[in-house]
Amino acid sequence: MKQAVGVLIIGVKGAVATTLISAGLSSASGRPQSFALPSEQEPDFSQLPLVPLKQMRFGGWDVALASLAESTQHHQVVPQNVQAQLSEELDQLYVKAGITLNPAPIHDELDPALRTAQQVDRLRALVHELQQDIKAFKAKEQVEQVVVLDLSSTAPSLAESQYHKSLERFEQVLDLPISEALALNTIHEGMLYAYAAISEGCACINFTPSKTFDIPALVEFAVQQKVPLCGKDGKTGQTLYKTVLAPMLKQRALQVKGWYSTNILGNRDGEVLDHPEHRKTKIDSKRAVLSDILGYDDFDHQVHIHYYKPRGDEKEAWDNIDFEGWFEVPMQMKINWLGSDSILAAPLAADLVRWMVYLQQKEQFGVIQALSSYFKSPLQVQTHDFFAQTQDLRTYIKKITDHH
Repeated sequence: MKQAVGVLIIGVKGAVATTLISAGLSSASGRPQSFALPSEQEPDFSQLPLVPLKQMRFGGWDVALASLAESTQHHQVVPQNVQAQLSEELDQLYVKAGITLNPAPIHDELDPALRTAQQVDRLRALVHELQQDIKAFKAKEQVEQVVVLDLSSTAPSLAESQYHKSLERFEQVLDLPISEALALNTIHEGMLYAYAAISEGCACINFTPSKTFDIPALVEFAVQQKVPLCGKDGKTGQTLYKTVLAPMLKQRALQVKGWYSTNILGNRDGEVLDHPEHRKTKIDSKRAVLSDILGYDDFDHQVHIHYYKPRGDEKEAWDNIDFEGWFEVPMQMKINWLGSDSILAAPLAADLVRWMVYLQQKEQFGVIQALSSYFKSPLQVQTHDFFAQTQDLRTYIKKITDHH
């Protein structure tokens, strides 16, 4: 029997997290339901000792006051009969109040136990609390290997800073008096979670579009600590099919003249993205893929995101693609995608945990570029072509498996 592994989730009460945890608990209890994973569809990977979903032990952090069971019920993704069976188990999981540098994050009811920058004299103190949380989780679940998975709401965009360039400079900010550190506006919560995780030897996954460990300072730290990283921004819907369709249009020598994309969603993610500074982070992530694949950018590419409460977790994406063939004859393609955001995302998150566990055991560390097919904005990667990305993963896994 494979050894259990820990999964600590930032944003553990969110829709994707509660969907993933519910699937994990259902799988562990032997309930007769199948939770297929992308890596299981690939014959080359079927013989790998990847940790099964039922061997994952979950916990994490959140800023919300509601319990894990209440949050699962609120999101209305997991079927009600399954929620009822799992509610007791959900509320026994290791869940801690998160940290925040902003005393008023976008949320209805904040956990009064939330740990804020206003309560400490240095950012280092918040990091220390997170390190203690990780140690306590390992002890509770009796696991040696823990993966930290960021499923939190999209953070506002953050400009590049001199303090991001080296671990030494980054740590200087952690040790400044708190008012000076916050005045620099150079670090946000995701970076503190990442620093704490890396310091405890935990592999890290950034499923969000936020800037976390994708700065030289934290990549340097991960290499030093021999920790693998992957991210960022899970590719689950509209961008997924863009990275499939754009290579097809290119292969057929059809010239794209315009690509109009709009999204409507009504869950917590949609509510956060209704704020312009958060929305910009997401749109930048979604916009980058097309010109890279097509090899030109002289076409009208628009991306819009709208919060529409009645839609809930059911994300809807509309695309209109204008393209030309010989004699500049115009043609169009129209797509309407309706999908459950969390049902699309949770299997990818589970798969990434499996890969991180396996790759850490294979002594792979730093940014794992070969996992790019899972992300909209894959780190240190040159291609956004979905088919090229999946081939990169096959090649990489074969190489490290043969080597070992």
